[in-house]
Amino acid sequence: MNYEIEKKVPVPPRRGKPIKYDLPLDKMKVDDHIKINVSKVQIKKEAKLIRNTVLRFKYKNPTMDFTVRALEDGIGIWRTK
Repeated sequence: MNYEIEKKVPVPPRRGKPIKYDLPLDKMKVDDHIKINVSKVQIKKEAKLIRNTVLRFKYKNPTMDFTVRALEDGIGIWRTK
């Protein structure tokens, strides 16, 4: 096999799953709250997506902490640290 080295070939963009919720977690102060309205049928599923989004953010920003809770008519996110 022969390989040819090429110069100045751009790296293709990543093809990850798009983020469903664009949450302003970086702008939240301690004791701030965000409520996301979701139908009762979808709360469990959407809460999981939101928790994963928050966990990825917390991993990149270890000085910040958040709590996600299912509410009667949606999902709440609180900044705790």
